[in-house]
Amino acid sequence: MGSVLSKAVRDKIKETVFKKADEFGYMQCDRPQSGRFMNDLIDDPEVGRVLIEYMPKESVRTYIKDGILNAYTKAVNKKALAASTPEQTIKDVYHETASVIYEGKNKQSGLFVLRSKTGVIYVVSGGTVLKWETALRKALDVIAMFPRFTVGGQPPHICLKLSSGTGTITEADKEHILKAVGAVGVKAVFCAT
Repeated sequence: MGSVLSKAVRDKIKETVFKKADEFGYMQCDRPQSGRFMNDLIDDPEVGRVLIEYMPKESVRTYIKDGILNAYTKAVNKKALAASTPEQTIKDVYHETASVIYEGKNKQSGLFVLRSKTGVIYVVSGGTVLKWETALRKALDVIAMFPRFTVGGQPPHICLKLSSGTGTITEADKEHILKAVGAVGVKAVFCAT
């Protein structure tokens, strides 16, 4: 121990973990399966056995979980959200053709403002089922930051595009979210990973 984990080694380990997570079906596994997968990664000669050369053994689990698997989960969710365009989401949900006039960056990533040919404004905000409130907040923040998105005193229509993260979402969870956001006139669609 004592040497610094190089970018090349770090990237190789990340690539290996991503591949193994895909093969294992990490996004669909429950907590006990996730624990077994983590133990396998710690014992893996291409992952944990390499990392132990660069850090204390007790840090390997945290590094894999917080550094690599969190990045994997974000990448899978991002891919699920990108499977359909914001234009297609508006067409599917509101049966309207609209074009993107604003795209969020950095913390607003996954947020789009669209305008239809009739002048109706829509906000599509992507996020996860577990953090749907964050997706809603992003949409509300952009409306507050840009008053021009309110047309004729009418705020934009908001649609949350939510990735299930685990690949599955129960009907009860869907119903809860749809009821909660529907109470304030917001729609939601669900994307499987």
